Amino acid sequence: MAMQRETLKAGEKPTKKQIEEVRKATQQPIAYTEEAPKLTPEELAEFHRVNAEGRERVMCTLRVQRSTLDWWKSLGDGYTAAMARILDEARNYPELLKKCL
Repeated sequence: MAMQRETLKAGEKPTKKQIEEVRKATQQPIAYTEEAPKLTPEELAEFHRVNAEGRERVMCTLRVQRSTLDWWKSLGDGYTAAMARILDEARNYPELLKKCL
């Protein structure tokens, strides 16, 4: 399978064809090469999520229903980062924001 690159803009949803291509790709074996060798556990440990846009993150407090917080916590480590990304993404959907205000 040849390498393929697709770029989606914020708020843009992938097409059914793109989703199917990703599903097929996940079933393919990983092809390590000299230019892209298998990384050691030590090398993998050096990776961490980077905020691509370079925006500063700040601490905030908000009130939610207990069941909502329990659900988020059930997702495990990283649930607060996922909450932050969803809040960031919500800015791209003004109709959703109007509905919730």
